[in-house]
Amino acid sequence: MIRHTRPRPATVPIRAGRTRDGFDNFAARLGLGQDNLLARSNYTPGKYVTRNRDELLDMYRTSWIVGRMVDVVAEDMVRSHFDIQGALVQGDVSALLKTYRACGVPGRLTDAVKWGRLYGGALAVMLIDGQDMTTPLDIATIGRGSFKGLFVLDRHEVSPSYEKIKELGPMLGYPLYYTINSDTQTGLRVHHTRCLRFSGVDLPGIARRDNQYWGDSVVDRAYDRILALALDSATHGAANLMHKSFLRVIGVDRYREILAAGGKAEAALHKMFALIRMLQSNEGITLLDKNDSFETHGWTFAGIYEALQAFSEQIAGATAIPLVRLLGQSPKGFSSGESDLRTYYDTVMTQLEDDKRPVDTVLFNVLARHHLGCALPEDFGFEYQSLYMPTELEKSQIGTSDAQNVAGLHGAGITTKAQSLAALKDSSRVSGRFSGITDADIEAAKQEDAAPTLPEGMPDGSF
Repeated sequence: MIRHTRPRPATVPIRAGRTRDGFDNFAARLGLGQDNLLARSNYTPGKYVTRNRDELLDMYRTSWIVGRMVDVVAEDMVRSHFDIQGALVQGDVSALLKTYRACGVPGRLTDAVKWGRLYGGALAVMLIDGQDMTTPLDIATIGRGSFKGLFVLDRHEVSPSYEKIKELGPMLGYPLYYTINSDTQTGLRVHHTRCLRFSGVDLPGIARRDNQYWGDSVVDRAYDRILALALDSATHGAANLMHKSFLRVIGVDRYREILAAGGKAEAALHKMFALIRMLQSNEGITLLDKNDSFETHGWTFAGIYEALQAFSEQIAGATAIPLVRLLGQSPKGFSSGESDLRTYYDTVMTQLEDDKRPVDTVLFNVLARHHLGCALPEDFGFEYQSLYMPTELEKSQIGTSDAQNVAGLHGAGITTKAQSLAALKDSSRVSGRFSGITDADIEAAKQEDAAPTLPEGMPDGSF
């Protein structure tokens, strides 16, 4: 039996082409693969206002909405308090936090975060007396009283070096030095370990290199919303509309001829309108020629508030700051704004962990040498307290719950008196209660806990 086999077709080469996966409706011209207006949309390079320092400064100084979107996050990032952890004496913890504030660190860090958000980058240079700024920072060489504060510079006041960091670490590939070109210091070269960096919107590698290893301004992403939706323009437009909300129209007989003739005829026309403005009021009259006409046109403001509210929501979405925090606007309807604030504060906490924790870690080590004259213990650490501030009712409820829990643990013999007092004092940071417990009270309780316990019924001193 002879079997006839079908010849195998020649291999068709696979050609690279554009795929058009997705929804399409040819008859209705729906979908990105059809010839419609949506399919012709695309994104093009923006204006990148980050590169225009003067315009950014003008926007920050004159537009309150730009000022708020720059300042609010910076102020929230720095106002978070610390929970210090580790084998530090309570007095040293208080002294360290006091030195942190006394050296002006919170204010200067706020400035650094602000200018980083506005311009896309900023530096806070640590000023340590008696050290060469071009050398790497060695914390062990910092002496008592040598920390002189932070010198804040925006990205336009420093020039990154072409020499890059080669050591393995999170700063690999970033500039090794920065040259200061400000009004107070010119040509001063600073090693990167003495600089605390802050960026605005972080960029991927290629874009970051093109931007001199800085980020973008936070204004860039909202720039089109500020201009196109234009909260500023919309507000001014609404204000101008109020001046035109009531118009009076007078039809003057042979008006063109009077203007063409000029002289006495035109002067008489001006005199007539001056007399109308003088006599016309709520109870006045309007004098016209019998061939003239008089009409009024009133305008309503319905929908203006809703439009301004929509513009505000777009700005809030572009800046990731809720309206209740960005504009100080009270929530409407059934919303209390609490969930929006909690979501926003969670975002700020993420930025704290990513951007501010490395900065504060270096600063605490420097301040320990500056004020205490010694290094921090190996188990030293800190956590940021929540930015959400409880109400007085919530504080009272938290304080009552903490007191009951501590009393129960102490009554069961799980914690000593000193541990119970320390726990109550620690809880006072949130609840505001029990803040009157001092370190002396805790030390006295430790001695009381260490004293031997006499058998029941045995008088003191009898063994």
